[in-house]
Amino acid sequence: MVTRLEQLQQSISPLRLYALVEGAQYRAHFGEPCVTRAGFRSLFAGTQDAALAHAGPWLIDAEQIGAEFVEALAMLEHAAPAVSWLIAPQTLEGLAQLLQLNLDTELPDGRSALLRFWDPRVLVSLAEVLEPVQRETFFAHIHEWHLLHKGQRVWIGRHHAQA
Repeated sequence: MVTRLEQLQQSISPLRLYALVEGAQYRAHFGEPCVTRAGFRSLFAGTQDAALAHAGPWLIDAEQIGAEFVEALAMLEHAAPAVSWLIAPQTLEGLAQLLQLNLDTELPDGRSALLRFWDPRVLVSLAEVLEPVQRETFFAHIHEWHLLHKGQRVWIGRHHAQA
């Protein structure tokens, strides 16, 4: 992922690499929970689901955590459907706020539901069912969103879904 970021930065600047990680899988893999610290931001922070932050989605800034930890997250990605990679121009806080806007979706009967887009399996299905305008809106702030699907690296963007 770092190589892809470097390629894109040659023509599009500034871009940053983030990991979007499921907290429950992170804890199972690393033996400790995600906690708020430099480079880590819970998407449940400040929401009605804040008490579930330990198990929910965490946005992690690759630059702030360093190459060794990025490699550890890549190993988690291969071990469980727990990690996707985002290439975007926003700061950690800014991107987290934008992603929080997509946490809840309205069902046809008017009820609200949590949209688990941080789960790579859900993200692939979501990319397949969204209309072009919906895809552009959902992915508007993400340059590229990478994940493993059936063992293959794929990516999704505003106008593109290779999933």
